Amino acid sequence: MSHQTELDGALIAGDLGCFPDPTKFDKATKRWLERDPEEAGFSRFFTRPVPQIKAMLDGESGPYSAIRCPILFVAGNHEDHAYLASVATRSGVSALVEETFPVDCYQAFHCIRDGRIVTLQGRDGVAIKIAGLWGIENARPEAPYRIQEKAVRNLIRQGEGNFDLLLTHDAPVGVIPKGGSPQVTDVIRRCQPKVHVFGHIHAGKRHEFCHSGAATRSWIFKDVSFGPTGNDRLENSMGILHWNGRRLDVEIVQELWLQKMQKHNWLQVLPPYQVKA
Repeated sequence: MSHQTELDGALIAGDLGCFPDPTKFDKATKRWLERDPEEAGFSRFFTRPVPQIKAMLDGESGPYSAIRCPILFVAGNHEDHAYLASVATRSGVSALVEETFPVDCYQAFHCIRDGRIVTLQGRDGVAIKIAGLWGIENARPEAPYRIQEKAVRNLIRQGEGNFDLLLTHDAPVGVIPKGGSPQVTDVIRRCQPKVHVFGHIHAGKRHEFCHSGAATRSWIFKDVSFGPTGNDRLENSMGILHWNGRRLDVEIVQELWLQKMQKHNWLQVLPPYQVKA
């Protein structure tokens, strides 16, 4: 299917790679850098303005002008959490959406505050309420990326039906043979959002999951990378969410330009911008 409709918003389920200072990469990110240097894209392209990227984010005419929509994310376990804490309290910076804060030099990527609910307004006048939860549960107690019980309690306190979509980095229990977060699952069962979007576990061929005790559908998409061998492509790495205020449907994007993207040609698949470092 070819999509000609501009998006009202974009959501990222953690591991944006928000490391402005490349000396602060964690060990796992450094391993990925050995396979794909573009893992350092935030420090290269989003700390100091690059004209071609600014053109995309300003919404100039072209096939990718839809990127001018709000881009919201939750923090994963591969972000500079000290940096996020500092920019979350920075004065003089206005949030694009209430309960978020910008993290990049263009003020384009906005982090949803941990355990908070944001309202994203569509051009059709229909709003969707999105709850954000940072981090992962299976982490050492002092890890800055460990799921915070305070954030979990805050979402549960909202009660059933108080938000439409739950955005987390960690997976719920049951989507992989072992692991997943009981805390994420608890939020789903108590709050019953219509849909849950998550990351962290690197999706296989299955993208949609159901839960006992909840009508919520959980979705995960392929991580935006070219895999350990560099031969993966980016199909199945994003979905389009259709919401009319009552019914919520998710469609996996299978477009040709995504299928064409490979490790060594992805910049050339983005005309007319062709970003240079």
